[in-house]
Amino acid sequence: MSLAERDQGSAPEPEPLRQSRQASRLLPLIFDRLDTNHRLTVLDLGRALPETLDFFSRFRCRIYVVDVYSELQSDRLGCGTSGKTLQRQFQELFAFRAGTCVDICLLWDLLHYFDEKLLRAFSRALWPWLHAESRAHGFGVHSAATQLLNREYGILDDRTLSIRRRGTAQLKNNPHPQSFMKEWLTCFASNSGVLLPDGKVEMLMYSTV
Repeated sequence: MSLAERDQGSAPEPEPLRQSRQASRLLPLIFDRLDTNHRLTVLDLGRALPETLDFFSRFRCRIYVVDVYSELQSDRLGCGTSGKTLQRQFQELFAFRAGTCVDICLLWDLLHYFDEKLLRAFSRALWPWLHAESRAHGFGVHSAATQLLNREYGILDDRTLSIRRRGTAQLKNNPHPQSFMKEWLTCFASNSGVLLPDGKVEMLMYSTV
């Protein structure tokens, strides 16, 4: 787990880790409505990618970067662990300061690497740090048969995502239909979705707090 403040509040694929771009129709729904006088708190559940940190440098912002994928790879979030223990582990990973309220949560495709127990524990751990206007951005799937490629994501600007191959082996993933996500991820509810050519669904979610 790393904390960046922007006040500054299977085997790996052999091809080079080229970065590509993807237009987003949902990011503007987050950033066009921001109160620029309000100091943002962002939770990024991926790696601390330079383009994402550069993007948020234009805001009064504190960004918590929690590389949960690496935690899963290292087995520090164990599948045999109880739900309450997993919830505590997530809370320790977040390491939020007292009084923190998360405004934006960048989920990417991480939730599809969680099973039901991990999803429920993650949701319970994050719930106390959300408020009524918290938003989350991530990727769902059109159907459980959708194949998730071994990718990681960042933000280039308020309308463009970066995509690159992840430089480590891909974990087993569990693409969850929307009905399951609604039942297991109780801290957010999907509000908008855009079907992408590869079968993923770009999602904008609102806090249920």
